[in-house]
Amino acid sequence: MPGALDGVRILDLSWGIAGPLGVLLLAEQGADVIKVEPPGGDPFRAYDGYRVWNRSRRSLEVDLKSDRGRDVFERLLGTADVVVESFRPGVMERLGFGYDAVHAAHPRIVYLSCPAYPDGHRYAQRPGYDALVQASSGQMWEQPGWRMGPVFLHMPMPSMGAFFLISSGVLTALIAREATGRGQHVTTSLFAGAMLYTTQIWQHLENANAGTHELMGKSYPPGIHQTMIFECADGWVHASIMSGLTPTKSQDAILGLDDAPDPFAFMSLPADEREAFTAKRREKFKEWKRDDLVAAFQEHNHAIEAIITPDEQFAHPQLIANDMVKTVVDPVVGETTQIGTPLHMFGTPTAIQGPQPTPGQHNDEILKELGL
Repeated sequence: MPGALDGVRILDLSWGIAGPLGVLLLAEQGADVIKVEPPGGDPFRAYDGYRVWNRSRRSLEVDLKSDRGRDVFERLLGTADVVVESFRPGVMERLGFGYDAVHAAHPRIVYLSCPAYPDGHRYAQRPGYDALVQASSGQMWEQPGWRMGPVFLHMPMPSMGAFFLISSGVLTALIAREATGRGQHVTTSLFAGAMLYTTQIWQHLENANAGTHELMGKSYPPGIHQTMIFECADGWVHASIMSGLTPTKSQDAILGLDDAPDPFAFMSLPADEREAFTAKRREKFKEWKRDDLVAAFQEHNHAIEAIITPDEQFAHPQLIANDMVKTVVDPVVGETTQIGTPLHMFGTPTAIQGPQPTPGQHNDEILKELGL
């Protein structure tokens, strides 16, 4: 059965994280994605994440700075529904394939641009990638950590936000085309991706007191969520104080701490007394096997989860039941284990369409389709 986007052709000229991931969601809904790469291939190919982000598409290696390359790309545009590019503003224009030129020749094409900074931004012509956008958008200041001042975000938040904007922007424009008969220019950026994640929750943490940083800190000193992580005899758990259910037995009673104060009394104890009792609690956790403790806590309506390693996740029964563990044979490194498509469509099923292609792997196939 064909996917929901069967018959839609996307020309992917993006690089980095946001573009390839945004297009991946569309590729595995059935779109025919052609990754248009410069001679030698996308320079990000050495990054391991690309083996997943660039799967489910074909590769055409072409030099858009040459007459031959421009002719091939112009022919491709005549077969395409969508173009996705992530160059700095003005680069596609200099190549002869900016939005105005493409729209004039192919008015039905949806043309999505996702540079680091939007056109008109004061940094639009600067080199930009995720970490620099974290810095320039205020995100490093807003991340509490082990000291006052800016902290690097390990999650590439600008790119993670932008890839959702890419896929939703393309789909929205395709739907609009059904009514108008015309494509349009859709613009977003890594900077807009950072803003997506901070909508409605912006804080001025540089003005917060030390207690706020201690509560929310992700590194050191440990914040409230860090103190809910406990070591067991054979692993680790995260034991939450919030489950939404009425406990039938306290956590300390399950652990065998009969002299434990109730939670409200515990919070009112002096800091040194709380720390002394917490040390006793942590020793009790170490007497339990991880899975036995999880079962005991859940039996009495406590929220708890085993902290698993990245390798363990691929053996998780729920992940397997949802068809989210896939074996993909990469043409360079061989057999790999990858996460499957994260969106399930039961009327028009999603599917991995193949591994990341090698640079230019489909040149002959695509050029033949174009009559070249």
